[in-house]
Amino acid sequence: MEKLKSHFAAGSFLRSIAVLATGTAVAQVLTILAYPILMRLFDPRDFGLFALLGAIVMTVVVMASGRYELAIVLERTEKGAVNVLALSLLVTVGAAVLTGVVLGVFGGALMRLFGTEELQGLLPLLPLSVLVFASYQVICYWSVREKTYGLQSVSNVARSFGVAVFQILLGLVRMGPGGLVVGQILGQVVAVAVLCWQTLRRDGRRMARLVSWREIRRLAVEHRDFPIYNVPRALLNSTSVTAPSILLTAFFGPAAAGLYWFAYRLLELPVTLIGDATRRVFYERAVSLHNAGCGIRDLFVRTTVALGLMALGPAVVLAFAAPPIFEFAFGAEWREAGVLMQWLVGWWTLKFAGLPAIMMVPILRLQPLFLAIEVVALVPRLAIIPLAAMHADLHVAIAGYSLTGALYHLACTVAVLWHVRRNDERLRGSEALAA
Repeated sequence: MEKLKSHFAAGSFLRSIAVLATGTAVAQVLTILAYPILMRLFDPRDFGLFALLGAIVMTVVVMASGRYELAIVLERTEKGAVNVLALSLLVTVGAAVLTGVVLGVFGGALMRLFGTEELQGLLPLLPLSVLVFASYQVICYWSVREKTYGLQSVSNVARSFGVAVFQILLGLVRMGPGGLVVGQILGQVVAVAVLCWQTLRRDGRRMARLVSWREIRRLAVEHRDFPIYNVPRALLNSTSVTAPSILLTAFFGPAAAGLYWFAYRLLELPVTLIGDATRRVFYERAVSLHNAGCGIRDLFVRTTVALGLMALGPAVVLAFAAPPIFEFAFGAEWREAGVLMQWLVGWWTLKFAGLPAIMMVPILRLQPLFLAIEVVALVPRLAIIPLAAMHADLHVAIAGYSLTGALYHLACTVAVLWHVRRNDERLRGSEALAA
């Protein structure tokens, strides 16, 4: 027991986060340095159309692997983990092919619905986007299981550098929203290539010996709760990111969607920098503790509180000073994005602090409960922007949307805390009986 406790010492936990966050920090610096250039090469409408296509892609990406990648870390044996990895990638390829078929049939009608027919020529690129984004997500979970956080750091830097370079070059030749889309895809391809090459060089031979079609089929059935419960939950949850771009384009126009997208994207930078690193390391630690029969409450509470305190300072600054910061950094036409950010910071703070709660869902097998929560939250989430378009303005739409998001993440964190405490009490009761 002492050995297990030392394995999860704060130093080890923080060191793993630091390794993953360092590469992400370099990647985010590259992204931030590129933004003042991109803001002058593309206008808000370009970013709005880019956000619309991105929303379509990310809606598919959250479902593409059947969410089986979460089971890579949960598997107790290496053979099981390798075969879940293979299963996840096979499902991803199938989802990318299906995306191409669906867009080939309905893509034109979808673009006409939003009045963005000029994007129809970019639709054939979206299945490739689904494939590279979802594959990267799957392989990252193998890296989490193996604790090879340095490999993820290198691929993060490669991705940000690639996206920035390609988008700037394509912006210089005035490709419009297509330059943003193609640049992002090429940058993501670079990241996937780097991570795949590093992973195969390290684990390829060992993994090839363990793959079995029989095992893949068995694990697909054993972990069926992920596609049954986690996929619809993740799809509904993804509306917090994708729905605004789609609804704002439909009710307020692409320029409003572009302003929102840019404000939200900047808020997501610290989530990507610190939150993703913490979430992945936390998930691996929490799974290991749970599998060892140890309590998780202390780890969960410490991580949640630390993330909340970390977000509080920047949130206060942005709540008061975002508009002049945006105007100074990106130009007068982007000041409105700073105003929108003022409405978004409350939601963002609770989302940032609630990242550990979301990762506890598959560990404690709470998928059915959280699917129900997502269904309940869906109605106000989808209704607020159309209602604001009919009776108010863009600011009311963003404020209302932010409020619904904040309440959702607060409810999730409270619900998970209750189940974590219950789980730890059950473990203590079992130990007392054994004694």
